[in-house]
Amino acid sequence: MPLSFVFDQNRCTGCQACQLACVIENQLAPDRSWRKIYTFNERHYPGAPLFHMSLACNHCGDPACMVACPALAYSRDRETGVVLLDVDKCIGCRYCTWACPYDAPKFDTAAGVVTKCTLCNHRVSEGLKPACVDLCPTGALELADLSQDRITNRVAGFTATDLGPAIKIIRLRSDREVPAQATALATQLIPWSPRPLSKVTLKHEWPLLVFTLVAPVLAAMLAAVAFAGLDVHIAAFLTPALAATALGGAHLGKKTRAWRIVLNVADSWLSREIVLFNLFVVAAATYLWLRPTGQWLAWSATILGFVALIAVDTVYRYGVKTASNLPHSASVFLSGLLLAGVMGLNPALAGTAGLAKLALYVWRKIELQQLGGRGLLAGVTRIGLGILVPVALWTTGSPGIWLVVSFVMLGELIDRWEFYLEMNIMTPELQMALDLDQRIGRLDD
Repeated sequence: MPLSFVFDQNRCTGCQACQLACVIENQLAPDRSWRKIYTFNERHYPGAPLFHMSLACNHCGDPACMVACPALAYSRDRETGVVLLDVDKCIGCRYCTWACPYDAPKFDTAAGVVTKCTLCNHRVSEGLKPACVDLCPTGALELADLSQDRITNRVAGFTATDLGPAIKIIRLRSDREVPAQATALATQLIPWSPRPLSKVTLKHEWPLLVFTLVAPVLAAMLAAVAFAGLDVHIAAFLTPALAATALGGAHLGKKTRAWRIVLNVADSWLSREIVLFNLFVVAAATYLWLRPTGQWLAWSATILGFVALIAVDTVYRYGVKTASNLPHSASVFLSGLLLAGVMGLNPALAGTAGLAKLALYVWRKIELQQLGGRGLLAGVTRIGLGILVPVALWTTGSPGIWLVVSFVMLGELIDRWEFYLEMNIMTPELQMALDLDQRIGRLDD
């Protein structure tokens, strides 16, 4: 039977002794502990309980990190059920840190790899308790052999998933649930804390931004060459394709292990994206070089290109969705269809894809309540320069097709830029913020 943590919310005082034990036992930097204390309602907002949550890796029954990892760096100890990470196989792509809603995998910037809690497997194998359990002064942390049907963890601040996290949380007693009732005056006077920062930022992810802009251009370009007679030299295709691939590789923490990124095609969408994109580039370059009279290679390369775009979109499935759960207007698949219509001078295709992106963009702005300030300015710029100007230029018929494409891409850049700004990966901090919002009725912050 797999081992599980047992955490008692009633006993935890937030002393952080478990964090310190993890740091000492695993020789980590003080700010790199694999276990962390999270506090619900840290600002003591009236009407909501204040409690602590001690979390590390939950060694899930169906771990998202293992599924997401393109390099097959994760494995499971058959005897204890512990999910282990081999740092010698890790490529530092950080995709597992996106997949885990419990923020268990931690990226070590200095080493260029991800590390995570091992449940002190070296101690457990010798019959000892994990260091965090052993050093907890209040007995809030324990280790037990529990079947999944004996595990309960549906509590505020803990993300409910079907991953089978191996942790049993003993929830707060009813007398500690609500320490005080909020008043209207208190609600107005107490400053509202901002949402936690997302772990996905443009500062670190700009190579991915460039890749997601280049990929739909290439897919559309090949389709327009093959089926609409667009004249494109092979060098004009290969140069951005190779540059985008190189940028993607530059994003990895361990660049010399980049070849491992294709090993988990069976499960990882990141592996699938890379394999499909590279197959597309090879097929498209072959077509542009040979220009065969038959269309089988053109169809094969085009299909590969657009399936690769679907994979690119799916890579980002771990982002927190809006309430409507609709696709984002920055979808690279829709971008590819739009650009294919523009480059191939197909008004029906371009119009359909463009209207779909416009509708999704406006709806998202309304849903996120960004019609004022920067949101309004970005929206007007994106719609004006990225949609209205290209339509006007195309209608006149005077400018070259690449001028129209340039304005379309300006709009796509704004949309994709906003996509990364809005993207949020679920973490315990974010889950606690969302649950606190719901608890005190402040969803309109």
